Amino acid sequence: MGLRSTVLALALAGWGAGVGPAMALSGCDAFTNALKTGASDMGAEFSRAIVVSRTRSDANVYDISTRADVDGTLSCRGDEFIRFEARVSEPANARTTTNFERFQSAALKAALGWDPGKSRGVLKGLAGDAREYLSASRQRGDVYVAGKTEEHVPGGVTLGMMATNSDRTFVIVGPAGE
Repeated sequence: MGLRSTVLALALAGWGAGVGPAMALSGCDAFTNALKTGASDMGAEFSRAIVVSRTRSDANVYDISTRADVDGTLSCRGDEFIRFEARVSEPANARTTTNFERFQSAALKAALGWDPGKSRGVLKGLAGDAREYLSASRQRGDVYVAGKTEEHVPGGVTLGMMATNSDRTFVIVGPAGE
């Protein structure tokens, strides 16, 4: 019985060692560089945002603009990733919608290292849910007509998608942004 227990313990220890740590979110400098590279054909540009607020914050906020009708915001604390948002106005034509989807995929690759296939699957689910919730909100006659959904991924990261009559927004929130 002792040999079987030892073999089982070694097998479980080996299996556990193969399981990697929670997915790490890239730092802001790495994210910025990777997003510029991943969305280079869209001309992604980062500029320091002017934030007017009554509360004190040590976050650095950057506006992101593109030549593809997609804009965004990146918030960092030093090199720590806090929050990323990508936005597109509605109604959007097919080209703008495609660019928005490509920009979201580039952001997921830059932030989490996801391949395009994984990104497309998750984004398709989020977008479908947000559209469905937006439709339900319209049908109910809500005062604020919107659809919102989120998904939690390893490492304390939250992905979100919001849809309204005037825009769509994709969000990546790091553990420090919760």
